[in-house]
Amino acid sequence: MTMSSSTALIVRDEAASTLRRAFEAGRGGVPQVVIVRGEAGIGKTRLLQEFRSEATRDITAPEPVFATGQCVDMGEIGSPYTPIRRMLRDLHSQLGDLLIDAATPTVRSALAGILPEMSTDSPATAAPGADAVADALGALLEKLSVDRHPVLFIEDLHWADTATLALLKTLAFTLRGAHLTVILTYRTDDVGRGHPLRGVLSDLERNRAVAFVDLDRLTADDAARLTRMLAPELDGDAVQQIVERSDGLPFFIEELIAFADRRLPDTLRDLLLARVETLGADARATVDLLAAGGVHVDSDLLEETADGRIERDRLHDGLREALAANILVTDGDGYAFRHALLQEAVHDDLLPSIRTELHAGYAAALDLRIAAGRHELAAGAAEHWGHARDVTRAFAAMVVARRFALATATQLVASQIAERMLASWPQVPDAEQHVGMSRLDLFAVTTQNALNDPRRAMLIARAGLAEVRPEQRSERARLLNAMSYAHSNLGDTAGARDASEEALSLIDLDDPDPDPSTRALIVDCLVSRIRTATFDVRGERVSELERMTALAIAHSDILDDRVLSARVLDTASTLEITSGRLDAALANLRRFPAFRLTERQYQINLITELDTLVRLGRFREAVALAHRRTEETPKGTDVMFGIDLNVAEALFALGDIEGGRRVARRDLATIVGPQVMSSFGWRLLSLADIWSDRPERARSLRDEHAAAIAELIADDGEEVAGWGTCTLEAALNQAEGTTDVTTRALLVDTALAGALDIARAGLEPGIGRPHVVPTARALAEATRAGVAPEDQAQLREFIDDALGRHGRDDPTAALEALVAAEATRADAESPAATVDAWRTASDLAADGFVPVRQLWYARYRLAEALLDAGERDAASALLEMIATGAPAHGIEVVARWARELAGRAGLAGTPSTGLPELTARERQVLELVAEGLTNPEIGRRLFISPKTASVHVSAILAKVGAANRTEAAAIFHRGAEGVGSPE
Repeated sequence: MTMSSSTALIVRDEAASTLRRAFEAGRGGVPQVVIVRGEAGIGKTRLLQEFRSEATRDITAPEPVFATGQCVDMGEIGSPYTPIRRMLRDLHSQLGDLLIDAATPTVRSALAGILPEMSTDSPATAAPGADAVADALGALLEKLSVDRHPVLFIEDLHWADTATLALLKTLAFTLRGAHLTVILTYRTDDVGRGHPLRGVLSDLERNRAVAFVDLDRLTADDAARLTRMLAPELDGDAVQQIVERSDGLPFFIEELIAFADRRLPDTLRDLLLARVETLGADARATVDLLAAGGVHVDSDLLEETADGRIERDRLHDGLREALAANILVTDGDGYAFRHALLQEAVHDDLLPSIRTELHAGYAAALDLRIAAGRHELAAGAAEHWGHARDVTRAFAAMVVARRFALATATQLVASQIAERMLASWPQVPDAEQHVGMSRLDLFAVTTQNALNDPRRAMLIARAGLAEVRPEQRSERARLLNAMSYAHSNLGDTAGARDASEEALSLIDLDDPDPDPSTRALIVDCLVSRIRTATFDVRGERVSELERMTALAIAHSDILDDRVLSARVLDTASTLEITSGRLDAALANLRRFPAFRLTERQYQINLITELDTLVRLGRFREAVALAHRRTEETPKGTDVMFGIDLNVAEALFALGDIEGGRRVARRDLATIVGPQVMSSFGWRLLSLADIWSDRPERARSLRDEHAAAIAELIADDGEEVAGWGTCTLEAALNQAEGTTDVTTRALLVDTALAGALDIARAGLEPGIGRPHVVPTARALAEATRAGVAPEDQAQLREFIDDALGRHGRDDPTAALEALVAAEATRADAESPAATVDAWRTASDLAADGFVPVRQLWYARYRLAEALLDAGERDAASALLEMIATGAPAHGIEVVARWARELAGRAGLAGTPSTGLPELTARERQVLELVAEGLTNPEIGRRLFISPKTASVHVSAILAKVGAANRTEAAAIFHRGAEGVGSPE
């Protein structure tokens, strides 16, 4: 019984409408993701089949190209990117070399591990990681979707491997194809508590580009309607009986209709097997063989496994009969069960001895392919050997699967495979020889691999520690060291510190000549201890940590291990940053620029360098560095999210609010689990909303993640201070211009609470300095409001400490000037001094070493001071410049203050800057034109194409009445004359 298109889509008309809208949006240039979910048998696959059938008849350009990736149940092992591999093969079968031609050499290199046809003749490089695969797939789809409309189906996400889930999550947040529609399905009844898909879904539900279709069981009326459509010859009693027995599941309705003229089976299992039991012997043997292979089996693998069990002609006859009975369907290059429930029922019905024999057959056939280099099949072989109860061969296959996962996917996938290996270890003779390391070493490495899921990493480390004997001090140290990183990723700084201290206590630091393995462990433990100690480096602790750093460098120099040396330098730089010696930190990081590092260590050092540049106010340099390095070297580690969040922070500081939001959201999409970096990303977005005059959105974001934030920042002073800044700036921005005395007082109290959170967070100079200006602003308001002197003293102590114990570098003068200017606001008797203070602060902020929001804020305070001093013309010109210029940097709230202040002061008819007609993006482009940048340079700076930049420049010239770029730059500078150019 097959359902007609009209039948399926009429019964599920609302769901079908959502799919149609997504298809139309994709065709219209707006990429869309739809997730269809419901219990087994609810009709997900049928809905997609009928939607595809309907969409295939659409002949409107661009031409739709359909491709399907089927997730496979491989138990707890899983092979990375299985459905992505199948989807790409489907695309390749339809497009041939057009698919290969659409890929750049970098894309082909990144995807070659998934689709061998992508292999290039270029020299081999380090295996790309998860981020490289996601970027490459995104770039390929973007290129393909220029002239075509790829419609991609990924079915049964509840069986997806971790790497696939992370990739799909990233793609959903970064859809950039011209014409693209992605449809995903999963069984709700298979996604229980703790399932890895749950966290991904939680993030996707907040993405506006993702729509959800919930398929519920059919009502009695809809079930009867569907039954009559499928079998109009049935009488009312028969229809009613089917409706009652089906319980609203469309799949069961189809199966029951097939037996409407016979006695209905008594149980669900009998119903699922009823049609199978009508097959002849050859067809039944074929179906049994396929059931052991899974929902889908490639035809060549099926024939090879059948060899010696079913003769070729009988196999083909059995396939034809099962296809005719609608039990099997052809599926690309193989065969599949019409429904996964059928496969499960047949597999469970096999005699144990037959099941074991069939799985062994598949495993042996897969082993031959693995020996020929098809390592992606190792996870499947391990699962089959497991079902065949051959633990040793399953273990050997898992070793290959783990290595393949490390080479092509996130380390988290490798850790999950290793967990299975650890469980099987006691039953495997010579397990250590198979793996190439001891069981305890595998525990330590697996903990490191699982760090992007820190709770899981913690459980692995604890399990390993439970097996360590007292005399195994080195093994215990290695596990504690790994656990320290897991504590850090959870935001538990105290736990991280305790674990690293205990690990170091187990090592003999006075050993004059340790063996290389012990020496490497010494360096590892020293690095971990220094890293965790940087949360508190006051007083004498600095010299102690510097001594540890020198010892780590000495040991790493003896080992001549570049990766280890890079880790030591990164840690030493972190100590310098925390202590406020930013220039020294940067010099450290750049000591060995030619180091050839692992991708993971390369990215870790890059993150620290970017963080240092941002703290030094060298925002454009940070963005350029990230772009240059990520273009030169494929991304490929689980820590890549740190890079993008640092770039987002730099973009926000430069005033590219939309670019910063896009980058931050993309990076947040890649974080697995509630790590402390999530808090950093959320507060970046919140702060951007606060200054973009969107306080409700900022509040909503914080409320949405309140529980996670509270957990993450409990032991993290920097995050406590960061959210304190968000609190006080949101309150003071709202208080600006508020005339109600009571409301203003409450807002100032809220701001003061945020400032005290900052002051009490115990931050070191390098960490606390970014919060100095907001704290000074809160102090000024508190002073004006007559707040208790002891609170003021605490804030002054924090400000003086953060500035006074920090080295003199590029941002120092501007920060000191901004703090000094805030202090003048309480002195109403000296308006001239206030003007001078804010003019100095504005001029220094315009040098570009502090976030651009502080520049526009300083200009606003200068305009306010000019009015108080009676300089109305100067104030009027400055306020108009702020009202028209600040929005170009996303600082909408200051622009609103400027308009309101001008209105209150009765300033009308002020001279025009010639810029008001420009959009925010056009103002950004004009600023870069004024800097002398070319269109390609503007494109790189603003993350747009050179062609788009050219279109913007042409529009700007027309709007401002300039004949060329030079005239446009002159108009821009005239608008900013006298008050400093925007950063």
